[in-house]
Order: sequence, then structure tokens, then C-alpha cells
Amino acid sequence: MSEFEKQKFSLMAELKTLCAHCRNEVAHNCRIQTIADQINQLRGVPLIVNDRFNGLLILK
Repeated sequence: MSEFEKQKFSLMAELKTLCAHCRNEVAHNCRIQTIADQINQLRGVPLIVNDRFNGLLILK
């Protein structure tokens, strides 16, 4: 798993702790779940300089 994927999943997990329904994986519709889904859909080319992840070049 790439560094970008690790950061992406870490961020989604952290976001889901803000909502009790998301934390318990209950089917519902909230803004936090929408943001986590948008983060999950991010695709791109990692920008790595000197073996350090510095960002992402977003693909359209």
C-alpha cells in the first residue's frame, strides 16, 4: 500500500470517529460520510521527492 493510500485510509477512519453512526457502521446519510466517500475516490500520482511523500497530482 502506498503512502498516499495509508494517509487516505487514516484520514477516513479519523473522520468517521466524529459521527456515532459512521463509527458503528450504521447505514445513514451524513456530511461526514459524504466527505469520507469523496476522499476515498481521490486518484492521482503521488509526488515523491527524496523518498518523501509531498502531495498528489490529481487526475481528472
